[in-house]
Amino acid sequence: MISRKEFIKFAGVAGAAALAGLALPGCGGSNTASSAAGSTAAASSASAAASASTTASVSSAASPRILVACFSATGNTRPIAEAAAQALGADYFEIEAAEPYTDDDLNYNDSSTRATVEQNNPDTRPAFASAPDFDAYDVVLIGHPIWWGKAPRLICNLLESGGMSGKTVAEFCTSGSSGIEGANAELKEIVPDANWIGARRFAAGTPDAEVADWVASLGIGA
Repeated sequence: MISRKEFIKFAGVAGAAALAGLALPGCGGSNTASSAAGSTAAASSASAAASASTTASVSSAASPRILVACFSATGNTRPIAEAAAQALGADYFEIEAAEPYTDDDLNYNDSSTRATVEQNNPDTRPAFASAPDFDAYDVVLIGHPIWWGKAPRLICNLLESGGMSGKTVAEFCTSGSSGIEGANAELKEIVPDANWIGARRFAAGTPDAEVADWVASLGIGA
């Protein structure tokens, strides 16, 4: 037989043990809740990453398809066109005459030369060797020299061949002194339903950085 004092002491110990036992499931529940919260956070992060990836894909798919097409009979316009294409990450197409122009053809001082006769007749349409697939692009930059104040008649023929309607179009040229205004007005008449966004004259040998600044100002990059 135990004394009353010993009985009370024993009961207190047993009660404390029981309370400790009841607390253990509570600790386990806390761990489970933490695990669930961690899983939820991980799922949210994965979802956010997937959403960001989808957004990036959509943005990439929405980037405009850009072409720089250039006619450069003497080689002065070509470097400008190549610099523009590089700055934009665009495709480049060299426009060539079916019958290449010689130095004699481009003699400004002889009224009987080929280029002079062509430029003096607004209905002349020299043949081009091949045309780019304009339908594959959203934006087209057309480059050419200035001949007798206008774009070469070859360029007029190219634009009249089709595929430019509804495109966003910019024009650039090279010349010794003549501006691009006359050429730009004429080409706009040929494709009036294009979205003409800019025209710029460059001197031969213009630095690439200056060309890059101009194409950046057009706001057509990806």
